[in-house]
Amino acid sequence: MLSTLVSTLLVAGAAQASRLIEPLSEVTVAGTGGEWTTSTITVGGFNLPYQLYTPTTEASGKKLPLIIHLHGSGEAGTENQKQMMVGTRNGPQYFVLPEHQKLQAAYVLAPQTPVEIRWASTGIPEYNLDTTPETVSMTALIALMGELLKSRPDIDPDRVYLAGLSRGGQGVWNAALRHTELFAALVPISGSGSPNHADRLKNMAIWAFHAQDDRTTRVEYTRNMVDAIFHAGGSTRLLRYTEVEFGDHQAGWDTAYGNSQVYRWLIKWRR
Repeated sequence: MLSTLVSTLLVAGAAQASRLIEPLSEVTVAGTGGEWTTSTITVGGFNLPYQLYTPTTEASGKKLPLIIHLHGSGEAGTENQKQMMVGTRNGPQYFVLPEHQKLQAAYVLAPQTPVEIRWASTGIPEYNLDTTPETVSMTALIALMGELLKSRPDIDPDRVYLAGLSRGGQGVWNAALRHTELFAALVPISGSGSPNHADRLKNMAIWAFHAQDDRTTRVEYTRNMVDAIFHAGGSTRLLRYTEVEFGDHQAGWDTAYGNSQVYRWLIKWRR
């Protein structure tokens, strides 16, 4: 069993801060199953394949959350399959587990970016948001979110959650830094960000994960984002950071998706 060091850090609330839904039992909607459908959105000539899970619920007329999961480099491609992480309980599979959908039915979006185009930046290290253009993958993702919110009126725009691992963890930080107003809560796993701009996230509910011995994406990248948010005015009310002792790159998401705590935490938040 991996040993974890859990610290909690973040803040007080401005008008657009993440807000807790209390009590949770009053907002849950039981899911009885659902199905995945495949599609592609084209933005400016760039194709972004994706799969969308649509839940079947017992309570019609209630708006449902949208959970977006951004994959890592190992799941990149254009065949619209590898990002699903079939055969594991990680990523999209985690969010559609029966015990989670029964607790809170939710739409789950699993887009896929090509190997050569990342969700953010051009490499693994930290970057400067001011001098790093938004990637076409990220532009297409934001456009896709807009389309889904228009075409699916039962999606609650105040309960859009974003999670991702490795290059997807970097994508989570990037999407939130660029489009802070769109998300209610984040789960960035084993990714890098732009610490100089972390003050934009001081009112955002975030649970970050990283492993101490990650040799692919340095643990300092997540530590720097967490520290920067805290120093910008953060407090333990909104920000959590779980650091896996002695774990490798994958230990970050194996820990995050190893039990139901992340799902239960995520669905408590509203924009």
